[in-house]
Amino acid sequence: MTFHGGKFQDRVTVVVKTFFRYTNLKRLIASFQEHYPGTRMVIADDTPSEVFTSVQAPNVDHFRMPEKTGYFAGRNLGLSQVSTEYFLYADDDHYIMDSTDLDMFVSLLDKTNFHLVSSRVKGTSWRYSSTFEVTGDKDNICLLQQYEPNHFHEIPGFPGCYANEICENFFIASTNEMKSIGFDPDPAMARIGHQELFFSALGRLRTAACRDNVVGHSRRGPEFKDYAHYRNVREKQKAFKFKYSLFKHNLACTKMNWKYTTKAKTKK
Repeated sequence: MTFHGGKFQDRVTVVVKTFFRYTNLKRLIASFQEHYPGTRMVIADDTPSEVFTSVQAPNVDHFRMPEKTGYFAGRNLGLSQVSTEYFLYADDDHYIMDSTDLDMFVSLLDKTNFHLVSSRVKGTSWRYSSTFEVTGDKDNICLLQQYEPNHFHEIPGFPGCYANEICENFFIASTNEMKSIGFDPDPAMARIGHQELFFSALGRLRTAACRDNVVGHSRRGPEFKDYAHYRNVREKQKAFKFKYSLFKHNLACTKMNWKYTTKAKTKK
């Protein structure tokens, strides 16, 4: 399918942050080569040197980072290498399926004033999208992530696609708009991070999610056990991340995914 600016592979660069899970990463690369051949992929990789494995190949640029540099730092590296109009971000455990329609995403961005559009992940139903509820008083502001309602209005001309404020980690976005926000490389987001991007994007990016456009997702693989050793962080690290977000965005509290609530200390 051809758009007014050229074919998909001429307009979209894929950015992937990977760590340890080369089996999953190779599955993702193969799925793009099958369904969207010729699309350039930028892989940011901070895997420890003793297990680092190159996946450099035609249309695949594999950037080796200092080990354990971090999740958002890797996203930033990948984004810095994008020169196309749009980029697609995917985690290394995603993969393209026969039913995944990335052309539709590009068409939505072309024809509307939205800057970012995401898919639903296979195996999930309604948690592909969420919104913020702003609460507080004259002295304090809180942001609560809401799944009811999990989106706003349906986007005209794109059935099943809705305006929202937080989406999945698989999305296509305007390169220039995202570069104006970036991914915060602070160590607080080194091992876990997701909603923090949408804190920064709130009021600056118009985001959408499509219920019926589904991408594959499977965390399991031969490296999963070793990967989980690094990925599963303690409550102390999670609390550190949330407190950092509070102070960065001038919030008194936040509640994400119903589970974690963090309050900032206020002066009496």
